[in-house]
Amino acid sequence: MKRRNVLDILAAARPADLDGLGKPAIIELPHRDKRRGRWIGVIATALATAMVIGVVALPRLIEGDVLTGHTLSSPAAQLLDAVAERAAAQPDASGRYWHAEGYLLGEEIIDTAAPPYRIKTRVQRSRWIPRDPAAPLILAQRGMPSLPASTADRDAWRRAGAPKLCGNDTDCDNDVSPLSRTRYSFLPSNWPFSAEGLTLPINELRALPQEPGALKERLLSFWPAYSTSMASWPSPPAGTSLPTRDSWLLDLSLDLLQHGPISARTRAALYRMVADLPGTRALGQVRDREDRSGVAVGWTNMLADGQTERRLIVDETDGDLLSIQDVIVKSWTYDPPGITGLTGLPAGTVYQEFVSQRSGWTNTPPQLPEQCRGLPAVAGKSCVG
Repeated sequence: MKRRNVLDILAAARPADLDGLGKPAIIELPHRDKRRGRWIGVIATALATAMVIGVVALPRLIEGDVLTGHTLSSPAAQLLDAVAERAAAQPDASGRYWHAEGYLLGEEIIDTAAPPYRIKTRVQRSRWIPRDPAAPLILAQRGMPSLPASTADRDAWRRAGAPKLCGNDTDCDNDVSPLSRTRYSFLPSNWPFSAEGLTLPINELRALPQEPGALKERLLSFWPAYSTSMASWPSPPAGTSLPTRDSWLLDLSLDLLQHGPISARTRAALYRMVADLPGTRALGQVRDREDRSGVAVGWTNMLADGQTERRLIVDETDGDLLSIQDVIVKSWTYDPPGITGLTGLPAGTVYQEFVSQRSGWTNTPPQLPEQCRGLPAVAGKSCVG
């Protein structure tokens, strides 16, 4: 989905050289204490970070609370528990960097044409998290061409004159995830967890508890300070709300599963912990956009006048994360604040998905292009190569 309206509102803060293609674009990133809960008036000061990183955060900044539904039934809980057992059995390796690769996939509707048509977007993402907490995390994002979602959508796109597809801001502005080029961003080593209130260095993330109850207690110990900080935030837009303790814990847990350099047993404890969170539903076998099948659980969310479901899909054979999906349950009659391209997408559409390809420890650092090698490797720098 596109976030162009928020960025347009804050365009005055946008670095002038961000579109340049002939040389690497280097910008300074302001410090950010929070990634969620930053409404339009507040995120102006952090626009450069949002533009460069292109995180999944914006929809989650403005999502509603997690709804309380029925908890997992015993057979499903046992199934997730079995997956956790396999995750815990994986060997823990060592290395200088935690390296994770995957894709951020999206689907949106272009409603400026008659008839409207849907497109699919794709961004390749890699990150290297250093074991040394003083070294920066390196995030690499490469935009890939947007495509019509189906044959009918392709025909509608052609009838509209085959305009350039600008999904995910990659094909036109060429800023967040440059089309067929890669943006390298240098960030704090414990990002995004520090921005979510989990202010632990990498070595302490590795030492998180390996039992679900103790892990939940440890993570929740960071909630009071984070919730207190929300007192200074502006009121959220209509149809949205500030994070609750449960929604914050769920988001943080899913981010740890996606990006965290955590131990195999902590990963297993996270699976068991999220199974007991309010509203967790058993979804059985679900396929991701790479057509891989896994065990899935989900949580329903209200966003504006629509409803979504976030799905966690895990490989049954080894407990590895396959993907995290955001699916439309009830369609929107208008775009939620800060997002465009969702109105008109039917129920059942996976409008956003993080697909995990591989992750693990390595001693091999990222191979930066020549034009990026002269940059000081400190948090706050970015280049395109």
